[in-house]
Amino acid sequence: MKFFRPLLSILILALFSSSRLMALDPQVNLNTLNKDSVIELFQDKDIPYPKPLVSYALETKEKIEPIIITVAGINLGEVGPGVLELKYLFDIVNFFFPKKNFDTTLLQTEIIKFNKDYFFSEDDKPLVNNIQPRSMPDNYIEEKLAQEAEILGHDIIIIPFPWSRDPGDTKETVKQFKEKMIKIHLQYKDTGRPIHILAHSWGTVLMHETLHQLAKSNPDIKINKLITVGSPLMPSNPVIKLFMKLEIRKEDLEKHVSKPLNVRVWKNFWAKRDMFSNFIKSSDENIQIDSKIENVEPLLIDLILHNKSLRKLAKADLWNLRNVITWHNSYIFDYMAKLNSINKEIFLPVFKPLVIPKTINTDISNKTSN
Repeated sequence: MKFFRPLLSILILALFSSSRLMALDPQVNLNTLNKDSVIELFQDKDIPYPKPLVSYALETKEKIEPIIITVAGINLGEVGPGVLELKYLFDIVNFFFPKKNFDTTLLQTEIIKFNKDYFFSEDDKPLVNNIQPRSMPDNYIEEKLAQEAEILGHDIIIIPFPWSRDPGDTKETVKQFKEKMIKIHLQYKDTGRPIHILAHSWGTVLMHETLHQLAKSNPDIKINKLITVGSPLMPSNPVIKLFMKLEIRKEDLEKHVSKPLNVRVWKNFWAKRDMFSNFIKSSDENIQIDSKIENVEPLLIDLILHNKSLRKLAKADLWNLRNVITWHNSYIFDYMAKLNSINKEIFLPVFKPLVIPKTINTDISNKTSN
């Protein structure tokens, strides 16, 4: 009974407010009220009304779903399964820069050092890769986004920005992206829908450059939210840093990573075990997705160093736990690993609980958005 009394009071108060409001102005249509009209109607009038109830109704009514632009990354399945052995990294080098000659001795030194420090690999016993490369289709982001948005009851508009997924086409792709952004702005500027961008991997590099150029040429185009996942804009790995420096010079891209002037909020997802990504200082928020498993690695390392019978299994598990390509795709497809040496299965959901809310939730006020 105690539960129903306050509820009954709110309903009576709501009905009383509505009747007083209609008596005040018979032409009032409650279905078309917005915040400004409510303030005008109740201003300087001693009319009680249930403020929390009115506030909730107005916020629900005025919720505006965004337009979400999706940009995929390169197809890493085409350049090797991700194990950090020399042959695969040289494949990556050749994929990124097919017409350039590299100091392979320098690269070899860097890669071997990284392998030893990170995977506890040995020169005479290279790591065995038992995970097949996963070639993702061009529409992998928008397909997953549309599925989850429908389940959650969102009415978003998804506009994919397809491209060749070859970094060598960066300059031409940026030009095409600028033209598309202008068209989208003209098509939807009167709808009130904010524009959000969800970009993965090299797609973040493309959008960083596109938005900086747009800020100079079309400053009237505003982006409410930029979401970057697995971005190589500021990689921590020395080999990827080398790739980025050479590609920036080759494509004449922005030399410094900074928040574009036309972006209101920039949120960046990264993983320490994804060598293509990193914390980006210029973003408004950095979300590290792999911090929860940091307590598992010391157990595996202890087995590698001190348990001869489990050393081989523990090394394979450590490689699984630090698999670069698995982590690089986990922003969209989540992360799963089975660790046989400690009989543990790990599942880290990333896309639905983390990326989806940050991408879809809209706040067109001056407050920081989710």
